[in-house]
Amino acid sequence: MRKIIVIAMFAGVSLLSVMAQEASFSEVNGKVEYQTGSDTWKPARPGDKVGKGVVISTGFKSTAVLMIGKSSISIKPLTRMTLEDIVKTEGGTQSQLFLLAGRVKADIPPQPGQTTEFKVKSPTATASVRGTGFEFDGVNLIVEHGTVQLMTATGQTRMVGAGEFSYVARGGVVAPPSAVVVASGLDSVVELVVQSVAESLSTVTVVTPPPVQQTSVVTIGIQ
Repeated sequence: MRKIIVIAMFAGVSLLSVMAQEASFSEVNGKVEYQTGSDTWKPARPGDKVGKGVVISTGFKSTAVLMIGKSSISIKPLTRMTLEDIVKTEGGTQSQLFLLAGRVKADIPPQPGQTTEFKVKSPTATASVRGTGFEFDGVNLIVEHGTVQLMTATGQTRMVGAGEFSYVARGGVVAPPSAVVVASGLDSVVELVVQSVAESLSTVTVVTPPPVQQTSVVTIGIQ
């Protein structure tokens, strides 16, 4: 009987070592709402606490800041995201968001003696970090400090470091990271990349081959 009691006690301790954690709104600007399960949408206010499974939506020109422990997630306008997981363990915290639309900016400060795992998933890619700061819209990623692992649904992965930008191109290919000015923000960096690609395409010269001459010479291209 004693053995059974001891086992039950240890089982209780192991359950207590993994606890669900809540996030809270520290800033709300404009129309920001959240939904729990099948409940109606509720207007978000500073101090409101939300947990796993909550859907958060921001309107036009509306933003919010969500705190998970000491980590902050800035939610940009026209964003819809779900808190898929918020767990606190003896070794640290594990958080995961699903970004359906819009953009978030996360600041995940390292904690002494603790590990803070944070993931932002989207239909296109997943950004996974431990102690860093980044901005992500589900396709484009810019890293302020630390290192972020950008992974596609097909399993292709690249590590993006501080001051670098990367994105998921067509076909699920992760572009090689390139150095950028992080202070300019994700929107500006994406605009510059698109402009650069457009300019490079406009400078491509199409060479029309000369008409085939009636000769006996055959040219073979070797690749």
